[in-house]
Amino acid sequence: MFLLPGFAGVMLFYLLPFLEVVRRSFLKSGNDAFVGADNYRAVFENGAFALALRNTVLYMAFGVPLLMGISLFLSLLLRRLALRRRLVAAMLLPVAVPAAVMVLTLRILIDRQGLINGILTYVSENTAAFSGFDGIDYLNSGWALAVVVCSFLWKNTGYMVILWLAGLAAVSGEVEEAAQVDGANRWQNWHYIIRPELSGSFFTIGMLSVLQIFKSYREVWMVAGSYPQEYIYFLQHLLQNWYLKLEFDKMAALTVIMSFVLLAVCLRLQKRLEPER
Repeated sequence: MFLLPGFAGVMLFYLLPFLEVVRRSFLKSGNDAFVGADNYRAVFENGAFALALRNTVLYMAFGVPLLMGISLFLSLLLRRLALRRRLVAAMLLPVAVPAAVMVLTLRILIDRQGLINGILTYVSENTAAFSGFDGIDYLNSGWALAVVVCSFLWKNTGYMVILWLAGLAAVSGEVEEAAQVDGANRWQNWHYIIRPELSGSFFTIGMLSVLQIFKSYREVWMVAGSYPQEYIYFLQHLLQNWYLKLEFDKMAALTVIMSFVLLAVCLRLQKRLEPER
């Protein structure tokens, strides 16, 4: 009875609409004629899908490990500091920054006439370094994916630090002190005491990091548009463009594919990172 209200909400607003999307993925948009797996075949044979899938996988492969590693490292540094609360509050600022402000800040930094190019041009003119530098259009070059990954890290690192610190708070200080008395060094303290206690946090933060990758499309779209440089054309761009073309049948098929891929990734993370019971 306690679970029923929440379960009813999930059924009404998530599961039933998703089942409707699954049904529509087997129908032709417009006349609802049954076409079997034709929509899925059209998705896999689409060149834009192959490009978007490759870029999304690369984005996840770089973004998730970097986010987890950097936030864990910072949380270990902040763990013993007296000013921890103030520093963490400052790190949470990007989470509260509206997307439009974040995009404006990003443009100020990486535009061809932006701050980074201005600094590099000044260095080029006054030293031997970066000789002949005339500026880079980062979002329309091979640097585009690196820019997107950096903005993703800036936006989400503070939030993940909070989650790591919550996990570290559960580690027994007495056990660590006893290990130090017995001669354990920092690496042994991390490997045998802290890391096993953080196994549950690894799973939770890993899964949230993957989900944040798919939720970061808004900022990418606002800064680069519907047809960005090829290295930052993601699956969300493909869905957006199919929506504008009213190709709802292919949208439904791609949504189902993405849902099951995300489910497989989450189950894999659960198997690898969740603590054994």
